[in-house]
This record gives sequence, C-alpha cells and structure tokens, in this order.
Amino acid sequence: MAGGKAGFDAAAAETAKTALVAASADIAAKFEAQASDPASEAKPEIWTNWDDFVAKADALNAAASALDASSVEGIKAGMAAVGGACKACHTAYRM
Repeated sequence: MAGGKAGFDAAAAETAKTALVAASADIAAKFEAQASDPASEAKPEIWTNWDDFVAKADALNAAASALDASSVEGIKAGMAAVGGACKACHTAYRM
C-alpha cells in the first residue's frame, strides 16, 4: 500500500500493523540465546552490544506502534520511521 502496488485496505493495513508490532516486540526474546546456526546472518556484536541491540529493537516497536494505518498517507509516513529503524539495526547487526 505504501509503495502504491496495492490499493488502500483499512482492515489489511491494521492487520499488517498488528503483526509488525507483535513481531518487533519479540525480537530481543528471539536473540537471547546466541545463534549457533552457520547460515545465520546475525553478527556476534548483537551479544556484545546487547543493550544497543535491544534499544534498536525497541525503536522498531515504537515506530510500528506509532504507525497510522487509517490512511495510505499515514502508512507512507509511518513506514519511513519503520524502515529507518530496520536499517539502523540491520546495518549494525546483520551480515
């Protein structure tokens, strides 16, 4: 919807927002145990900079929670903050 590839659908937008908020709230829990999967893209800095990693996850959750899913304009505006939060964490902690 934000990219114009789909028309605005209020119910779908709210469902997507709810899923994003729930998933972002669970990030720290998913990384509490250090990854041992050789295919993982997680950098070891996640666990040596845990407080920063959690702060970045919390920033994503805050951006997702603040997203206004009631209009396409609100989605576009909110996705800028969501994307920025994703990028901040991925730049620092993803290979």
